Amino acid sequence: MMEKSWQLLGIEETTDKDVIRQAYRAKLPVYHPETDPDGFKALREAYEYAMHYADFPESTIDISVAELQPEENTSSELSEQELQANEICQNYQALLDDPERRYNINQWHQFVASFYDYPMEVIDIAKWQLLEISYNASYLSLTCAKVLADSLRWRQQLTTQSPDKVEQYDNFLNQVNNGDYFDYALLPTINKTIQNVTLDYFDFARWIFWERPPEVGEMNYYLSQDTVVYLPDDKQLMLQFAKWFSFALTPNQAILDYALSRLNQTDLEENLIIEWKYIVANQYSLLNDKDNSLKYWLEIYNSGHYQEKSVSWLIHWCAINAKNYLPLLIFALNQSHCLAIDIAEDPLYTVPRLSPTTISLLIKLKKEDFSTEIAEFITWALMENWDYRQILSSILNDDGSNRLARLYRHAIMLRHGNEILLQEILDEQSEDAFEQFILQNLQRQAKQNLIWLSELKPVKEFKEWLFDNNETVPIPEKFNPQSQNNQLIVVRLLLDRFDYLPYTAKLRLYNNFNYSHMEMNDWSVFFTIKEFCDFPMPPNASIRANNKNAYWQWYRYCILVIALANEPVETIKYLQKEHNIFYIPDDSPIFSIVQTIKNNHCQDITQLYNAIESNNKLINCILINYPESIESVIDKPNNFDFADITQKIEQLWQPKLANSNPIYLMLLNQILLSKYEQKPKLHEAQQKIAGNSQELNKIAKILEKEWRFPLTFDKEKYQYTEQVEIIKNFAERLSRYYGLCNEEELQTLIEFKDDADNDLILRLCCALLLKQNTQNQEKINSLAIAKNSPWQFWRVNGRTDIKGFLLQISFSLISWIIIELFGLEKMLDTITFSIISYDTTAFSIIFYIIIINAFFAVKRRFNDIYRGQPYFAILFIIFLPIFLIPCWFSSFEKINRNGPPIERKKPVS
Repeated sequence: MMEKSWQLLGIEETTDKDVIRQAYRAKLPVYHPETDPDGFKALREAYEYAMHYADFPESTIDISVAELQPEENTSSELSEQELQANEICQNYQALLDDPERRYNINQWHQFVASFYDYPMEVIDIAKWQLLEISYNASYLSLTCAKVLADSLRWRQQLTTQSPDKVEQYDNFLNQVNNGDYFDYALLPTINKTIQNVTLDYFDFARWIFWERPPEVGEMNYYLSQDTVVYLPDDKQLMLQFAKWFSFALTPNQAILDYALSRLNQTDLEENLIIEWKYIVANQYSLLNDKDNSLKYWLEIYNSGHYQEKSVSWLIHWCAINAKNYLPLLIFALNQSHCLAIDIAEDPLYTVPRLSPTTISLLIKLKKEDFSTEIAEFITWALMENWDYRQILSSILNDDGSNRLARLYRHAIMLRHGNEILLQEILDEQSEDAFEQFILQNLQRQAKQNLIWLSELKPVKEFKEWLFDNNETVPIPEKFNPQSQNNQLIVVRLLLDRFDYLPYTAKLRLYNNFNYSHMEMNDWSVFFTIKEFCDFPMPPNASIRANNKNAYWQWYRYCILVIALANEPVETIKYLQKEHNIFYIPDDSPIFSIVQTIKNNHCQDITQLYNAIESNNKLINCILINYPESIESVIDKPNNFDFADITQKIEQLWQPKLANSNPIYLMLLNQILLSKYEQKPKLHEAQQKIAGNSQELNKIAKILEKEWRFPLTFDKEKYQYTEQVEIIKNFAERLSRYYGLCNEEELQTLIEFKDDADNDLILRLCCALLLKQNTQNQEKINSLAIAKNSPWQFWRVNGRTDIKGFLLQISFSLISWIIIELFGLEKMLDTITFSIISYDTTAFSIIFYIIIINAFFAVKRRFNDIYRGQPYFAILFIIFLPIFLIPCWFSSFEKINRNGPPIERKKPVS
């Protein structure tokens, strides 16, 4: 029997029950009980022998299974009571072996009732033999055994009758008290082997479920094997059985069909409906039925049960069947556990935010698997500050024709939308079940945000101050940017929601906040305060009632303006796409640039830039951030050098400058190519501009040689204004090594270059002059020049201010007055010195000293106001006799070639 059993199972001799069970399961399809009952019986006997061998390897010998039963004692050796006790045990064994009776609890009651036919002494002998038989029985119904245990009172007498086996019997009786995990009476009564196989199947599955780690996957392997078992019509067992398949992620159409049949029952309890729906959803997912699986997972989530598992399955479903919705779904499922506004001491705790679970799920996403807009959304969601600049293209992407873009817009508006756009989320509906599910979760979060915006006390207080018509009302101290408290953080979160602000509100922000603290209103404030251009008014309630998209069209237009100014290249590329619709009013400042972009399909951004006409302040703001643009040089001239500008004019800007004012271009060349070694290149450039025009050639020749325009030429034709003359004069001065501008002149240049209404070339000239002034100042600052003092009368190359000049002049005047008043002239005339010639008197020497001192005072004053102007010395001398007018000019407050200005200590207030 031993050798035959192992051969039949197909394994080596072993005591590992797991190996024996797996071998038995593998052989079951070969020996089907219906087609090969004898083979199935032999396989079963081999399995039972192997399991017995695993329990008692040393005592098991090579005999048949039947021979494993204990030998009966001969009647001659037993007493009458022992014979009767054996009879009871034989009847009990017959009950356990009878497939029709062994799981029928009525048969067990009849067996217990048969004890009345025996004396108590016999029952006392038999009861412990029955316990031993029950303990060793392989396929015992614990529910039925409880009938016997209660009748024979095994537990109550256990410690006195079997003290050495108390522990093992006690554990067994505990199991008996728990009963069977399903009704064994539902098993078929025609075949004991089928009963045993079925019990083995369920017992081993239960053992794997409770004892083996889930990550090993043994349950899936076990349930996936082909086998033949009887499934009893026990609803609780079938529910547990179906859950094992869900636990093991094992697809099974029969389980799904059974679960659906259970759901079709009208009398099913609510908790069982949820359980079976969970199994149905699980099996639909495992069987790749995306529509039905989604339907049931949504029902389970909305029921409030199995939410963690349903979220996991919904994310898995979305990743496979609707990948572009995945970041949106994760964001929508976010549970923002913020405190109610009426109980939170810190207002920051009332702000809806992403949970750690949501953040961890978003981090796991690979951005390269998604489109640019969705990748930007993921980046934005994971950033601590949620900077609106990261999702400009995502907002622009919703032109009303794409449902997915609209949902992403709603998700973004949870952070950046005002009350109107949050209400639009609440009003939204979708016919698609999955999209409606996402919408429901976005609406849940929108309600939180609306409460926060409308009822939080710090938000209401800040709005009252911001929209107050009285411009003199100071900002409350708790909102002061210097305070750096949580109240200010709440304010910045409020400002991160773009809304139309009246001029007074923008002025308050400009006067109290840095641009970086204005969040989404930074560009709006800049346009209004700096460039005097504003966004149009948003549509009122009546317009919105007739056109549900009216407000979004206005909002999206504003975002387009911001996007063009903030990241022009990316926005222009987006505008060049074929399928995007924008509502842009005809009188919009950006109408011309948008038309140029959409009509010009060239991929070269330089060519596109040259095609754009900078004809208003808003477009000028947009082109400031455009790479390699003239406007970017004008905005930050110190970031470029003259060689860069020359190269850009030659290689990039020629088309844009081709039709510009020729004398403006000549002036630009004069500034760029003013060095001596650049004269040939300057001449060539000026001749190219002049072409065949005699008048322009004359202008170019004089300008190149004398740094001036002809006295007579058609100034109106070439728009030669006073501003052009001023710029030319500044350019001539700064072309000199020591040429500098004072603060007033620098401010004139700055104001001219920043005014977008001025000619672009002249603005560029002003920017370059500012750069040249900075370079000249740095050169002079690098010189080793001594400091100046008012008492340094002898320093003809030094500087002095008006006070020092008056002091030095006063010294000469006082000396002369003293000589005249006291008649010292004749006295000094009589004094001669041996070292001086005979016709030189002391008075003459003093007179010359007085004159020289006055000259030094004038020269030092000249040095103090000199800024490198050409012909300044000549003009100074010409106007000097007229009450010394030049000496009263203001000092140049920066270091010049004669050193730094006079430093005077400021009076202590």
